Amino acid sequence: MSDVPSVLFHEILRRLPAESLLRFRAVCKGWRRLIDHPSFIRTHASNQSSSTTLLIRNSIGTRFCSLTLDSLNYKDAEQTIDVTPVKAVYCTGVPRATALPVPSCNGLILNSHYRTNKTWVIWNPLTRTFHELPEPDIETGLMGSGIGYDSASDDYKVVRIDRLFRHGKSVYQTSVYSLKMESWRIIKDCPYDISWVGPTRGIFLGGAIHWLSLHDIIIALDLETEEYREFSMPVLPPNSKELFETRLDVLGGCLVMSFYYLIPRMEGWMMKDYGDEKSWVKLFSFGGIGSIGIRLKPLAYFKNKGRVFMQRDEEFFWLDIKNHSAKKVVIHGLPDDFTSQIMPGSLFRLDESCAAAVKITAGMKRKRKTTKNKADARVEHSVSITDIRSRVEHSVSIADIPSRSDSTSKANWSSNY
Repeated sequence: MSDVPSVLFHEILRRLPAESLLRFRAVCKGWRRLIDHPSFIRTHASNQSSSTTLLIRNSIGTRFCSLTLDSLNYKDAEQTIDVTPVKAVYCTGVPRATALPVPSCNGLILNSHYRTNKTWVIWNPLTRTFHELPEPDIETGLMGSGIGYDSASDDYKVVRIDRLFRHGKSVYQTSVYSLKMESWRIIKDCPYDISWVGPTRGIFLGGAIHWLSLHDIIIALDLETEEYREFSMPVLPPNSKELFETRLDVLGGCLVMSFYYLIPRMEGWMMKDYGDEKSWVKLFSFGGIGSIGIRLKPLAYFKNKGRVFMQRDEEFFWLDIKNHSAKKVVIHGLPDDFTSQIMPGSLFRLDESCAAAVKITAGMKRKRKTTKNKADARVEHSVSITDIRSRVEHSVSIADIPSRSDSTSKANWSSNY
């Protein structure tokens, strides 16, 4: 690999799946240092936004398996493939992963549940590392939650919105947890009513977490400014009175809203340019397709193929947008009862790269300060001895003092994989 320019070498590595990179850490120390470096992890995460890896969870949340959707062949009317098992992620004392989909960002999962919402965990299912959040000192009236990445501060943040009553009025209190600082903060209240069908899962995109509001708008919390804003939903046809359910997702790096009608019919609308409310376009529209029906959940959108990969209960389907056709995908090795979610692999190690790193940095600063004080004391002591020696007319040449050989400390890189 010495003949490959370093820039090209880095470019190749950052495009590889995280699963492969974790294995490549064993090639040599140089590769391990590169793959474990925080700047490489950030670059790799930003390159995985269009991931097509499907994470599948068993019914009790103790084991996952993964499926790369790029390996599917649409030409076959029905195909049988095998899933890749992922090592068990359950750890003693840590809550088991809740049913998918859950709030997620860059391959990190927020494990939260409104019935046990006092214990929240950020989890990386690939590296099997986790970080338990401290219990916030607030009443429990959870309405929405989410996790996202603030690139300005290089920090992952968890957000929870709780419905509280103050002075006889209902308010939506917003709390933000910083992974770097390991603490909760209360910011200004959410000015919108949150949709209530259990706590709403926040969708991360464009540096903000998004939720659906009761007033037919999309709420967005910017993680850098920690300010709320709103986006209007697409303009629906006159028969929208028959609408009974809406859903918000990210497909192909864009916000996508799914509308389910009583007719029955399902529509999917995509915001092509993030933040531009005029860029909503209809992505697909399906009525009952044979025995499939309309209770379909979109999982991934392949723009170059014009297809959407969807799930209904425990079945998967390819939907061809142009030809208005559907094909069933048979997958072997799945649990009897499962849930799924598109999830890119992440190199981020929660036990090494977040709170622990902050503590280590703080400890190094304290150590440097202590070392500096000791060095100052040695200098003063040296001056004192010199003065004494000068009085007894005893001098020592600098050349007579033996020089110390410089030692270079080497970083110790540990692996949890």
